[in-house]
Amino acid sequence: MKTAYQNFGRGCDVPPTPEYVEVYFLQCKKTKEAAREFYRHYSMRYWRSLSGKVIRDWKRLAWQWIWNR
Repeated sequence: MKTAYQNFGRGCDVPPTPEYVEVYFLQCKKTKEAAREFYRHYSMRYWRSLSGKVIRDWKRLAWQWIWNR
């Protein structure tokens, strides 16, 4: 049986920890500062989209953030 912490920080868990975001950005060859900027931005929005829906896949969102910068 899986416990809650075993899945924490994976694609569909929101919000991720700042550490998980940093690791993901580093794996994508981006800086920790870029990861912190992404994390701050979406934390201020309570991990919700422009339409107000809860973000389900933060990694997909992070990839879009990286791609568009």
